[in-house]
Amino acid sequence: MQLILIRHGQSKGNSTNTVQGHLDEGLSELGKEQAKQISEHFKVRDLNAIYSSDLGRAVQTAEPLAKKLELDIKTDKDLREADFGIWEGLTYDEVKEKFPQEYSDWHKNYYIRPSWFESFDLHFKRVRRAIEKILKAHSLNDSVAIFTHGGSIKTQVGYFNKLTGEELTKFTNLNCSLTLLKFNPSKVYDHGKLIYYNKSVISLVTQKDL
Repeated sequence: MQLILIRHGQSKGNSTNTVQGHLDEGLSELGKEQAKQISEHFKVRDLNAIYSSDLGRAVQTAEPLAKKLELDIKTDKDLREADFGIWEGLTYDEVKEKFPQEYSDWHKNYYIRPSWFESFDLHFKRVRRAIEKILKAHSLNDSVAIFTHGGSIKTQVGYFNKLTGEELTKFTNLNCSLTLLKFNPSKVYDHGKLIYYNKSVISLVTQKDL
C-alpha cells in the first residue's frame, strides 16, 4: 500500500508570509493554478481514494483531482496543520520581532515549541492516528492521496527517518510537493518506509513553508 502525502497549494497566508496553523483562508490564485497542475500529474486509476485535512487550503487543492478521478474527498481534522496559538494571523516578521527567543528556539530544534503551540508530540500523534485509520480502511494494493500541510508531513518525515529536532529543521516542502510512504507487506504503521520527500511535479511552486 502506498500513501502519497501532498502539501496544499499556495494559500493566501503563504502569499503574505503569514502564520496560519488552523486559520482557514483558502488558496491564493497561484495556489488554485497549482491545484489544477497537481491533478494533471495523476491518471485515471492511479488512486483508490483521496483524503484531506478539513482546512480549506487542503480541500481546495484536492478538488480538481477528485473531480478528474471521480472520487470523493474524505476529510479528517487529524490531518490539520499544528495549532500555532497566538502566532496565527501574524506575519513571520512580526513573530520574529515580538517573540525572538521562541522563534529562534523553534528554528534550531523543530521539536521545541512555545507553550501556546500544539506540542510536536500531540501533532505527530493525531497525524499518525489519521494514517492508521486510512491503513485499516484499505487493502495492501491500494494507492491513496492525502492532502495535508507542511508541518503535518514533517512529523512523518521525522519519525520514519529517525531525525533529531535539529536535523528536521533543515527539511522543508514545496506547495503541492509529494511525499511517499509505503506499507508492504504489512499495513502496520511502524513498518512503513519513507520512499521520497518533497518531490515537485508542477511548474508553479513557492518556497513558503507552513
